[in-house]
Amino acid sequence: MTAHPKIAIIYASGMGRTQLMAEAIAEGARTVNGIDILLKDVSLAVPEDIKDASAILLGGSTYNHKLIGSMRSFLDRIKDIDLKGKVGVAFGSYGWSGEGVPAIMDWMKSKGMNPVEPSLSVHQLPNEKVIQDFFMLGQVVAEGTKG
Repeated sequence: MTAHPKIAIIYASGMGRTQLMAEAIAEGARTVNGIDILLKDVSLAVPEDIKDASAILLGGSTYNHKLIGSMRSFLDRIKDIDLKGKVGVAFGSYGWSGEGVPAIMDWMKSKGMNPVEPSLSVHQLPNEKVIQDFFMLGQVVAEGTKG
C-alpha cells in the first residue's frame, strides 16, 4: 500500500489568530482526497512530524518584534532535518510590526525549501475573506502535493 502525500501544518499562536489560519488551511486541504493532513500546535509538535511531509506549513505570530518563541524553538529543533526542495508556506498574525512570518520565510529559504511567496501575514484577527483565502491556500497546496 502506497502512503499518501503528507502536509504538515505546525503553528504557534499567542492569541488564537494564527491557529484560526492554520485550521482554515487544514480544512481546505482536507477537501482534496489522497492527502494526509497533520495539524499541530507547535507545543505538541516533534521533528518526526515534518520528516516525511511533502509540504510544510509553519505559522507563527509576531511577539515583541520577533517570531513567537515557541516557533523559534521548534525551528531550532528541526534545523538538522534535510528539507531541500520541500514546499514551504509561512503564515501568521501580528499586532504592530510583523517580523514573525518573514523570519519563518528566511529560515525556509536558508534550508533550501521552495517557499510559496508572498508569505501570508495578517494584521490582528483574520476576517471572513482572509479565512476563505487560507481555506483556498490549503486546497491549492494539497492539489499541488498530489502531483
